[in-house]
Amino acid sequence: MPGTSATTGRQATLETAGLGRQGPELPLHSVGERSGLAPGGPSPVVSYDAPDVRAILAGKQAWRGGRGYAPARWLGAGVFAAVAIAIAVSIATGSAKAFAHFGPGFVWSGTYSPDITGSGAGLLVVGTVVTTAVAIAIAAPVGLGAAIALAELVPSKVAAIATTLVELLAAVPSIVVGLWALLVLSPLFRAHVEPFLHSVPVLGGAVFGGPDYGPSILLAAVVLSIMTLPTLVSLSRSALRTVPVADREAAMALGATRWQVVRKVVWPAARPGIAAAVTLAIGRALGEAIAVALVIGNEPSWPHSLVGPGATLGSSIVNQFAEAQPGLGASSVIALGAVLFVLTVVVNMGGQALRRAGRASGSHSYAAPPAVLAPEVLASAVLAPEVGTGGPGLHTPAEPFAGPHHTLRRRRLLGISAQTVCLICLAAAAAPLVALIVYTLARGAPALSFGFLVHPIAPAFVPGGGISTAIAGSARVVGLALVMAAPPGLLTALFLYERPGRLPALLRFAADVLSGVPSIVIGIVAYEVVVRPMHGASTVAASIALAVLMLPIMVRADEEAIRTVSVDLQEAGAALGAARWRVVRSVVLRGSLPGLVAGNLLALARAIGETAPLLFTLASANFALTTLIFTDAQQPETSLQQVAWATALVLLGAVLALSAFARFIAWSLTRRAR
Repeated sequence: MPGTSATTGRQATLETAGLGRQGPELPLHSVGERSGLAPGGPSPVVSYDAPDVRAILAGKQAWRGGRGYAPARWLGAGVFAAVAIAIAVSIATGSAKAFAHFGPGFVWSGTYSPDITGSGAGLLVVGTVVTTAVAIAIAAPVGLGAAIALAELVPSKVAAIATTLVELLAAVPSIVVGLWALLVLSPLFRAHVEPFLHSVPVLGGAVFGGPDYGPSILLAAVVLSIMTLPTLVSLSRSALRTVPVADREAAMALGATRWQVVRKVVWPAARPGIAAAVTLAIGRALGEAIAVALVIGNEPSWPHSLVGPGATLGSSIVNQFAEAQPGLGASSVIALGAVLFVLTVVVNMGGQALRRAGRASGSHSYAAPPAVLAPEVLASAVLAPEVGTGGPGLHTPAEPFAGPHHTLRRRRLLGISAQTVCLICLAAAAAPLVALIVYTLARGAPALSFGFLVHPIAPAFVPGGGISTAIAGSARVVGLALVMAAPPGLLTALFLYERPGRLPALLRFAADVLSGVPSIVIGIVAYEVVVRPMHGASTVAASIALAVLMLPIMVRADEEAIRTVSVDLQEAGAALGAARWRVVRSVVLRGSLPGLVAGNLLALARAIGETAPLLFTLASANFALTTLIFTDAQQPETSLQQVAWATALVLLGAVLALSAFARFIAWSLTRRAR
């Protein structure tokens, strides 16, 4: 029978999950006798008494009856909702004194200092917007060209490997990028790039005028563009790949070149997803603080020149929070965080709305020519290498891509040129990220040794020191954060999956938006909620900050993993009499285990590389790898800079190893499940 193999496979899966064949198998004649049918009569209907099946499936222990499953889901959702509300409330209450003193004009005031009257965030908002705009102007063409190359031009196997590498490079900690930019790119800009820009006609004096500083708005924008490239390339490629292959084949059947397919078919269809990718990249650039603070110069002023120093909201918070006086001074710095929070939330909300609009519009969101989509045309179309030259191609008046011989030649030349540009963009997107890793390896490897890893941190100029204190501190902080974030993240994901309605939709939207909240804002929240009431920084406060940062990522990753489990398997488990909690435990969670493990490991990798929240919550910079790098990178001593490079190499290796391990676990468990 056609359905026999499917039924057998489903039964085998349920047996593996513990939902099938839980008791002794009854002989067929006993079933016939129980049903009152003769041995030679019609096929009996195999049925069991419902109470017996429920008893078998429920188990022996009373606590396994599933009575706490629904309250647990509500508890997880309540914890996540409380975290989301706490973020908004703590930012509002912490900045209330500054806004009450300075009024709404604080947002656009042209001066800023936490200790003087008339303080405002106007200069910092301008610096943030200018730096982000220049960064996106650099990253968007390169990233979109690289995405087109990966999605349409590069062979599929090469594209798959390159995409995996791009996604791994997205996990590079911002502190490592900042260290590389401060010690490598800044001298390079001061000695070569900025003098060259001064000589550019027209723009040299108007845009790139002034002395050669090294740290500048332009350098910060370049750093932000490098950091946003992996996100931009990955999301844009995903949007391009969602366009159906049939649309590409239909256009090619009508004589379109490969570049015309991209320009007239693929690009219009993927436009909403690409717009969402650019918007989310803008949100990523707006919220970056640590790397920008190291290379922008930190001088609040109107940006008269891109090669001059500047300041952003994030960099000012990093540099001034520790020195701000209690009361109005601290509240003014938190008010900067409030402005940054609102900016990033608005941008991320726009990005999420664009992504939803792209999914809702479907793949045919472009104005395709009628000949492309007409079934009768598609049925008679034949792929031809040359159309309009006497070949067997399609020749109709409605043909949108046909033309004379010279037009075909021009189209081919244009296509080759455009494809070459996209391949150059792919190389340009990969070059700085590969250079970062290679340079970190070259500078950090000579200082690595077993003693460096196991010895505690020693004062400057004292030989024999190591980083074991920072390694142990990072392990404690991140491990405790994982324990705090994983259970409510999973329970909230189950709540979102199980319950329809407005409340789950609101929580899902909150998770999407909070995933893009700058980490420095989370650090301010942890300071207001934990550090100040406890009258001191601690490992617990740092773990809470990282747990808050990881929670929305885990919620969305866990929900997506849970949704990959087949609904048919769940219905089959319910048909056997299993309670919902038993189906969730034995079918849903087991089937989604690859995605759950991968999502939690990726969230863990991000937490390991975070610096900004720890600056507000850890008692000493020696208690974490990232804060140790941030401190030593700014010291003039060569020995401390060497320690920073070696520590960055250890951190980079740990983050990339975790990210690669997460993808390997997902791949292996998925393969085993199949």
